[in-house]
Amino acid sequence: MKNFMVDEDFPAVDFIQSLELETSMDCESNSSEIIVYPQREDQNIDPEFTVKASTEIRLALEELNCFEVVENQFQHWGITFHNAIALQPSNPAFVLKPATTVIMGAPKGGVLEINFKYPIQQVLGLITSSHATVLFAYDAEGNKVAETRMNVSPHLNTDSLNFPNAQLELSELNINKIIFETFDGQLILHHLQVKF
Repeated sequence: MKNFMVDEDFPAVDFIQSLELETSMDCESNSSEIIVYPQREDQNIDPEFTVKASTEIRLALEELNCFEVVENQFQHWGITFHNAIALQPSNPAFVLKPATTVIMGAPKGGVLEINFKYPIQQVLGLITSSHATVLFAYDAEGNKVAETRMNVSPHLNTDSLNFPNAQLELSELNINKIIFETFDGQLILHHLQVKF
């Protein structure tokens, strides 16, 4: 596997050619995105990659183990989680295919934080939530730079048979942290894609 590093003194090129990456244990590439797999402690994977402008990745959340605390599994791409656990929802209101592994905000319900060592320019998350969810984006200094909301009926009933699903997407320069937040409810994240 090639060893890629970020050179802060030399501007990154605008793309990664698909031939520049070799398929490895921790990522796969196709023409549009790189699928990044969780890194396990027992794997000996070189943690340095080049993160170039316009690189799009999707985190393979489905590869996480059920009830695994999610923190540093994607750190090899500069991505860390806070207040996150992987699980397979048993509540039928979270309508998903059986045995689908997702991330839920826990132990503090309704909040999920993701930090980026290398600033991202775009984030897309698919969520299911018991209440309206907001996606906040912050820069390196902790200033809020953008937000978007899940459009749901103000009369959403938490006893509903199916909680609403939404795709939340933000595009902004130099995002270093995002927070999904559901006020007085629970949320699950079942897809996360970012663009550097």
